[in-house]
Amino acid sequence: MKANLVLSALLVCCATLLSGQTPPAAEEWLANFDGNTLDETKWERFSLEGGTGGTFKVEGGQLHLRSVSGSRSGVRTKTKFKADRFIVEASLAKVGLALPESGMAGVPLGYANLTVLFDDSGRNRVEWILTSEGVFEAWAIVDGVSSRIDNRKLGTKIPNPTMGIVRRGDNFLFMLNGQMGMEKTVKNLPRDFWVLLYGYGSSENNWSSVRVATMQQAYQR
Repeated sequence: MKANLVLSALLVCCATLLSGQTPPAAEEWLANFDGNTLDETKWERFSLEGGTGGTFKVEGGQLHLRSVSGSRSGVRTKTKFKADRFIVEASLAKVGLALPESGMAGVPLGYANLTVLFDDSGRNRVEWILTSEGVFEAWAIVDGVSSRIDNRKLGTKIPNPTMGIVRRGDNFLFMLNGQMGMEKTVKNLPRDFWVLLYGYGSSENNWSSVRVATMQQAYQR
């Protein structure tokens, strides 16, 4: 909670300094996975690629996802947010290996994907990914063109990490437990967005909470 407050304060401060205007108004959206069913007022099943089969359940305060081979399927916020300054955070309870596939040697890695989705097609999105080996990947997809934008040296051994993506205009910060891991410029992305949680293929990925804070600039006249 303290890290969230500090991160929010830093984002408000940076937005104010960059704009030279009055401090932006912040709106916060929170979601936990309590009970035994998905809160359909906040979430919907969504697939970027492939089907929506596999394991999908809410239990023990977590959302448990394991889709099928070759798919990019999970849950998306029903709310479409609008801001070019925001914080998206998701607490990851577990990322496990994918299921074995016939003809493949060994067991495939697991992937937990925190995605900021800027359209229904997935042609414009930013992803912060943690593998079952504890390695981070950052991807930017703009007009359908994918680019891996991290230095391939980021990782963590922290259990139950909180992954975050912060946007300040064209600058994107990729966070771990409220601390910046990297920063990149990604241009030409819209202001409208959803949050998507998924694991590539049959990866096991369990989530415990999601937080979205948007900053709306109040310009002086």
